[in-house]
Amino acid sequence: MLRNYFITAFRYLWKQKSFSLINLIGLTAGLSVCYFALSFVAFELRHDRHHENADRIYRLVTDVKTPNGIDYLSTTAPIAPALRSAFPEVEAATRIFLDHLIIQKDNEQYADEKIAYADSSLFSVFTFPLISGNPDNILKAPYSIVLSETSAHKYFGNKNPVGETLLVNGKDRAEITGVMKDMPQSSHFKVDMLVSLSTLGEEWLRNSKRFFFYTYILLPRNYDASKLAAKLPNFVKTHIDQKLGDYSLTIEPLKSVYLDGKPRGSKAGTSVSGNRSHIYIFSFVAAFVLFIACFNFINLTTALSMQRAKEIGVRKVLGTTRKSLIFQFLVEAVSLTITAFFASMLVCSLLIPFFNDLTGKIINSGIFENLNYLLILFTAAIVIGLLSGIYPAFFLSRFQPVSTLKGGYVTSLKGVAFRKVLVTTQFSISIILIVATIVVYRQLHFMQNQALGFKKDHNLVIDFQYDDKVISHQESIKEKLTRIPGVTTASISSSIPGRANHLFPTKIENAANEIQEFQSDTYFVDYDFIKQYGISILAGRSFLKAFSTDLKEAILINETAVKSLGFSNPKDVLGKRFSQLNANGLVIGIIKDFHFRSFQEKVQPLTLRVAPGFFTYLTLNISGENIPESITKLENSWKGLMPDLPLIYFFADEAYNNQYRDEERFGKLFICFATFAIIISCLGLLGLSAFSIAQRTREVGIRKVMGASTSGIVGLLSIDFIKLVFYAILIAIPVAWFLMEKWLRDFAYRIEIPWWGFVIAAFMAITIAILTVSFQAIKAATMNPVKSLNN
Repeated sequence: MLRNYFITAFRYLWKQKSFSLINLIGLTAGLSVCYFALSFVAFELRHDRHHENADRIYRLVTDVKTPNGIDYLSTTAPIAPALRSAFPEVEAATRIFLDHLIIQKDNEQYADEKIAYADSSLFSVFTFPLISGNPDNILKAPYSIVLSETSAHKYFGNKNPVGETLLVNGKDRAEITGVMKDMPQSSHFKVDMLVSLSTLGEEWLRNSKRFFFYTYILLPRNYDASKLAAKLPNFVKTHIDQKLGDYSLTIEPLKSVYLDGKPRGSKAGTSVSGNRSHIYIFSFVAAFVLFIACFNFINLTTALSMQRAKEIGVRKVLGTTRKSLIFQFLVEAVSLTITAFFASMLVCSLLIPFFNDLTGKIINSGIFENLNYLLILFTAAIVIGLLSGIYPAFFLSRFQPVSTLKGGYVTSLKGVAFRKVLVTTQFSISIILIVATIVVYRQLHFMQNQALGFKKDHNLVIDFQYDDKVISHQESIKEKLTRIPGVTTASISSSIPGRANHLFPTKIENAANEIQEFQSDTYFVDYDFIKQYGISILAGRSFLKAFSTDLKEAILINETAVKSLGFSNPKDVLGKRFSQLNANGLVIGIIKDFHFRSFQEKVQPLTLRVAPGFFTYLTLNISGENIPESITKLENSWKGLMPDLPLIYFFADEAYNNQYRDEERFGKLFICFATFAIIISCLGLLGLSAFSIAQRTREVGIRKVMGASTSGIVGLLSIDFIKLVFYAILIAIPVAWFLMEKWLRDFAYRIEIPWWGFVIAAFMAITIAILTVSFQAIKAATMNPVKSLNN
């Protein structure tokens, strides 16, 4: 008996191939979007929750109020032991310092590795399982290393590397004392190697003015963390010099660091941050897509069922019971939704690599990795099938045979009105998504193409990791490398725009003739850096070799620093006294503000000095005529100049644009989801138009008999649906403006929402609606009047 139900269902669905295919595509798309959105949201929410003591771990951070706003810093090295000593409730404290080092096994095998200098107590706070090594002593001796499982295999294959050594920055031997499992992707910091913190030396670990370290503490179970937070203000007064600004310490729960913590830089890297608004956006889009996919499926199924009234009448005359009819309709609907579920599984399994590439994370390694997601979607498919089958099953099956054979059934006006409201809602949200897509990409384009105040194109940057040989022979190395055809200029520096830089306490005489101390972003540069990067001088001069005092007694500051000192005219700062680290001298020049960080952050006070000991980047300007050939010659020249140090290089423009990597990925992911939402909205309009036009088949036949033209009938049938789109436009425009205005507030430098974005969105919506409705209207208008009247 059951077999007959499925055979009948298959025959009916096959007869209605077009509508069945539309139904199948719409629901498959909806379920697929939900699967990926669910995967993304779950991945973002589970960051750092893999640690056994995740509920008890907190990150200690520093906020400092300055005349330019709040600087979000990490902590200094001495804070962790001081905190442990001052507060018995702190069970453990550990520090990490994110960096990158050139690691070599031999002359042919090397890489620029992401590393973290770390305390040996790291393993007592975090859960990073060790494969080999003793957690009590693996990170205690200087130049001891713990490798990740992947990096151990990369350098040593299947051999146990404990006791082996690797060369660091071409000069220092480091012993491998342990191997740990790879840090999960869902960590707010992820490195391939851990290096003992003692490697940095006592000067680094005692310095109370270098905010380069992330400090984490472990508190007792069921301890109220707010009690410790209340004690921190007094602790700050005795451990942080308040002359540099108004400092405060805050503890952040580990589970909220990724989504709610501010990005806080270190010397060479930052922990990764998420965006809670992205979770809300994708959750909303996924819920919307599933809702409209469900509604559209029900709508199209209902539209088709109305054409079966006579079939039902005939079946009842032949003796079919109402119970059998109900079961038949439910079997047909559920069969199609289950087919859509399996189709979505196939689509998702094929698109997982693309999805991972799009997000830049290994969010999902296979369709069966998270069976809970599949169970949720399978349940949704069953529910959708039952809902879509309930209407024809219970409503149509109750009609009397005589009534249905005469065509005496009517459609509820309330049902039609409800469908119109839902279609209007669908198109409203679709228009909002179109506007949002335009704004997101305009803002991204603005950040990537706005004048930055410096030249970044064709600058190849070599990271030589503070190598003494390069620094001591910098002039001869620069001179030899600029002989290479295509290489025009060279400069050397401690940082470049787009990369993290040093932050040092700086004292400069202000407008009130008082020495003002503040934390400033600092670049240490050579005499050619300003010209190399095309940075403009507003007042005074740049560094010159002709002035011997420029080496230790001169400083350049930017416009923002001038304003923070209380000066309105840059020339008034020239000749003012400064003190930074162990150097004292005068301000010799003012540079125009340039965006050394991304457009999401305001330009901060910046100082530039000539200080060779801090140099790590060598920038070469390469003409764009034959870059590959120039790089090949550069590699050969570098081997001759620095045979022990591998050539690690990147391009300055790529490094700068990498700051917008997350925004780019968000934009691409958003437009994919938005496209699916718009397509499924079209199917919704198609369902409503099919349903409504089916009810007017006899009216269309009469109008044609009375002489109405095809175009007149198409216009008559289409106008009601076009009105719905206009209503949607009126609703969507103010909502879209409000939402995007709120989103843009996160950017220090932003675009104005373009008015033409709303015009494009409205035009697209109207065009899509006309094309969708016309398909059904033309089909009805060209039908044979005799056939229409017989129906």
